[in-house]
Amino acid sequence: MTALLLILYVLHLLLIVLAYRVLVFRLPEQERGILTFVCLFSAVLPLLGEVLGGLAYLISRRFASSDTLLDYDEYVQFDVMNLEGLQQQAADNMEMVPIKEALNMDAKRRKQSMIHLTTSSLKETGKYLQYGLNHDDSETVHYAATVRNSLFDRYEANLRLREQQLNPVDVTTYHLFIQECKTFLDSGLLDEGGIGRLDERLHLVLEQMRALYPTDLVRIEAEAEMAIRQGEEEKAISFYEEMIQIHPTLPDGYLALIRYYFQRQDWTSIGPVLHQLRTTVAEEDIPEEHRFILERLEGGDQ
Repeated sequence: MTALLLILYVLHLLLIVLAYRVLVFRLPEQERGILTFVCLFSAVLPLLGEVLGGLAYLISRRFASSDTLLDYDEYVQFDVMNLEGLQQQAADNMEMVPIKEALNMDAKRRKQSMIHLTTSSLKETGKYLQYGLNHDDSETVHYAATVRNSLFDRYEANLRLREQQLNPVDVTTYHLFIQECKTFLDSGLLDEGGIGRLDERLHLVLEQMRALYPTDLVRIEAEAEMAIRQGEEEKAISFYEEMIQIHPTLPDGYLALIRYYFQRQDWTSIGPVLHQLRTTVAEEDIPEEHRFILERLEGGDQ
């Protein structure tokens, strides 16, 4: 690169000399000094530019700081907590909070409240629909019953589809079936008999998974939740402990067991599980949305 610059500079000088020789005898004698100054300045200017550029480089090496760039790099890599799902759920909840009041308003408002449940992501939709089914207005009862039947048929159709898609070589198909069962159960549309029949279908699938995927965490957690629904609390705890035993460095089993004790306000039992979680699972492996609650349980101030 240096040799190339020297060659270019020599060519630059030759062009200046050639231009000077061509123009010097064509100008009046009193103007030849100006030409000489211009040519000399043109010859020195590239050298002056290199010198100033070198000084600027040395100054930047001495005084410049990259802190701003480093701070920006940390900023763009900062993984913030994604609260979009919570915001959407909160928005849905806020819309449905005054449903009792809406049922006491005009027929149009009552109809809108019932129809809104068909597209809502709220859990326990059946509880809200029951308000409409118990209403004195026959039209409101009709809308509530229609929406309930529509939602029930939709959940049942989705469940049958997931059941047909089960593939022994693809564990994801089993996970989707389990999730569909959870969604159906959370809807609040099933009575005690319906929950029992759904658990029977789920039990058959979980038995298949137990043979095909004996260490799958989704399967074990689903068995624990089914045991809770059937009143077998000790069995549920053993399933959560099995999750921890099979995958001790993953947070899933610890978090599920902590959630179980938390819902029952069993603070004494939470402590050992929380300590085991902190000593066995890496901090970055714990989902961020759970860290705040875990810190509160530990008595942290931050």
